[in-house]
Amino acid sequence: MQNLYAQRVKDFQRLLKAAELDGYVCLSALEMRYFTGVDLAAEEAVLLLGTRKAYCLTKQMMLAKLTGIEKVFTPVSISGDLLAGSLDLAVQKKMLRLAFNPSGADFVRGEYLSRAGLARMDGVVEEMRRVKYADEAALIQKACRIAAAAFREVQPQIKTGMSEEEVRILMAAAMISRGAESVPFNIVCFGENCADCHHTPSEKRKLKANDAILMDFGCFYKGYCSDMTRSWWHGSKEPAEYSKIWHIVNLAKEAAARQLRAGLPAAAADKTARDIIEDAGYGPYYIHSTGHAIGQEVHEAPTLRANSTEEIEENAVVTIEPGIYLPGQFGVRLEDSYLVGKTQAKNLTQN
Repeated sequence: MQNLYAQRVKDFQRLLKAAELDGYVCLSALEMRYFTGVDLAAEEAVLLLGTRKAYCLTKQMMLAKLTGIEKVFTPVSISGDLLAGSLDLAVQKKMLRLAFNPSGADFVRGEYLSRAGLARMDGVVEEMRRVKYADEAALIQKACRIAAAAFREVQPQIKTGMSEEEVRILMAAAMISRGAESVPFNIVCFGENCADCHHTPSEKRKLKANDAILMDFGCFYKGYCSDMTRSWWHGSKEPAEYSKIWHIVNLAKEAAARQLRAGLPAAAADKTARDIIEDAGYGPYYIHSTGHAIGQEVHEAPTLRANSTEEIEENAVVTIEPGIYLPGQFGVRLEDSYLVGKTQAKNLTQN
């Protein structure tokens, strides 16, 4: 889908023109992958995006890695310092008004560019990344399906006596074996630990014959991530209160998900889920936001929280993940990821 990378660059070039800039020096590995589809480290390459042309400056030994992006970025081999070379090239191409993203540069490089007179251009690429292009949505869906398939494999293998850490390792291996690049988070909780939202799996905590289980996990696939959570009771003696809060959380999740559409205030999605949990008497035990966007990072904007002033845009990908946590007893969180459309959302976690 190289044409979509070209479209990203064109869309960004329009933003440069609107800001009355001639070019943008890109140092962030995240942004470089966003624009090129190639995994490049800051020491390997610098992108110079002009209003008409775009260049990828790199070392000679890295040129083979850029095969396939030539229609969008002109590769330029630099023997010396890549950053200095990018500024020299900008002068040659008469790009006089340059900018950079200070959050995408380390301190030394940021100071170098500031002293060179480059303007700060904060958050512009991050803003673009809120709305997913078709190739991005497809990669996120693939990451979601890898995680979901891994869970379907691992869940039947979870037996009494296994440790949280053993299950965590099984999940990581199952996702990697299905093509995941990496596993950024993989939370496994048993019993009372399910009431800890971001519990660290333990080798000591073993699964009992009757125990709550909560698993929150995701993976990266070609630079894009997934995020899902499942909770259930292990054993035949499920407490009535566990069953009660599970159904409340599920009701809250489904109600918020049904509401998802372009233009919906992020706070409204949170309110829908939160009202259901509060009306059931468990408001004090819902201790986090209802969701967040995902993409190249596990947590992106917007966050679906009560005090948000943002709206959810069409083609954003967001999670819905309400929960109820009873300290010292157990907790339930249920989570899927959704691609937001004009009038409804598509559940990417489900096949």
